[in-house]
Amino acid sequence: MRSAQNQASTAAKTASDTGAKYGSTGDQISSSLIPGLEREANTPEGYTPEQMNNQLVAGEEGAGGSTAGITGQANLKAARTRNSAGYTAALDEAARDKTKQLSENALNVQNKSDQLGQEKQMAAQKELGGLYGTDVEANLKAQGLVPEDVNSEVEAGKSGWFQNMTNLISTLTAGAANARKAYSG
Repeated sequence: MRSAQNQASTAAKTASDTGAKYGSTGDQISSSLIPGLEREANTPEGYTPEQMNNQLVAGEEGAGGSTAGITGQANLKAARTRNSAGYTAALDEAARDKTKQLSENALNVQNKSDQLGQEKQMAAQKELGGLYGTDVEANLKAQGLVPEDVNSEVEAGKSGWFQNMTNLISTLTAGAANARKAYSG
């Protein structure tokens, strides 16, 4: 029976060590991931300045190309008709269209950046919650085994040659007392 008691004691130590290991590993993971996730959750950022600039430049190139086409058409019309009266109006319209397009592009890039920041914030908050839940759950499960193992150790300690002998003597004493009552009666 001492073997069962030793096994239960070993199991309790293993569960305790496992819980401590999960706690230590969780601390290491947390210390490297949590600061970045907290920063992202508290101050989410969308596109980097370089990414925004690249998108704005691409939009400007598109607007410049369409403006160049309008300007070329105005030049061609003025040359064909030998009338430059409509040339200035065409250039003004092209400038307005270009400015409008550049504003729309900048607004779209900013909106996409803000949306990306919100998505990153939600993802960071979700990851933080998941890390906390996983760390706590694994640690508590391992630590929860310790009382069960200690109980098994106690129960295993209730049997053995000494405990069995004590139980036998108690049983024999009770049986002798009952026999005496029955015989003297």
